[in-house]
Amino acid sequence: MNDQLTTFIAVADNHSFSQAANQLFLSVPAVMKQINALEDRIKVQLFQRTHSGVSLTPAGKSFYADATKLVAAYQASILHAQDLSAQTQTLKIGAGPLAAGNSVSNLWLELAQAKPQLSLQFIPCSCSLGSFNEFLAGINHEFDLVASIYDKNLLTQYNLAATQLYLTPLRISVPIQNPLSSKPELSLQDLADQTVALPAQGKFSCFDKARAWLSQQANIQLHEIAGFDLAALNNCVKHNWLLCSAEDWQTAHPLLKSKTVAWNCTAPFGLIYGHPAVVDEVLAYIKK
Repeated sequence: MNDQLTTFIAVADNHSFSQAANQLFLSVPAVMKQINALEDRIKVQLFQRTHSGVSLTPAGKSFYADATKLVAAYQASILHAQDLSAQTQTLKIGAGPLAAGNSVSNLWLELAQAKPQLSLQFIPCSCSLGSFNEFLAGINHEFDLVASIYDKNLLTQYNLAATQLYLTPLRISVPIQNPLSSKPELSLQDLADQTVALPAQGKFSCFDKARAWLSQQANIQLHEIAGFDLAALNNCVKHNWLLCSAEDWQTAHPLLKSKTVAWNCTAPFGLIYGHPAVVDEVLAYIKK
């Protein structure tokens, strides 16, 4: 059944039996046979076949969403069993442009060298680039821990914990076409007549402090964003908005230049995690 699901996902991703066959190193008839057997088994037509290729039926789209989760869970179970068999542990670390710090890469390198029995697996956490709530919801599911700024209220909401590594300054990211991109530091007066994007009030105490500072200048327009995803960053570039961000995110978008600001706004940066046993070993090493 797992082979059929893997083949089904490959056909759906490639919109083609032949391209899926190339990907899986199978013949086209073998791929079609597996798909036909799967459809016969579950009594559902998963694909619409046309001369130009194949596409998922509505039922196929629903089945695809569940199949990808099943295959991922199956592969995770294999890794877990292999870890137990080999007496090793896998630490799944969320990774992405907004899930990293300037010094965290060195931390992972040092940890890998000091703990060879610990297998570090970096999981692309696209959720970290969208709603921060979805980002936190990924912990204990997609990955074990992630390095990022955080807010105590959200940690409590999701029953998570954090170990602070340092305080990171908040900055203003400026689109390269904005004249302010040439200034080394920004003052409150510099920001007059600008639009500054930042999270809604009450989401992060650190950004609330920045909001209060910005509100001293009546000519600054504040624009609320749902999260720090790539769409939000692209919109800042498109609409020439400034972005209130963290120092550790200064390379998140190539067309935004991070600038220091004449304020005293910082955010706690550290490791955010649930409660898997493998995290305890990492925390013990860091504290040591």
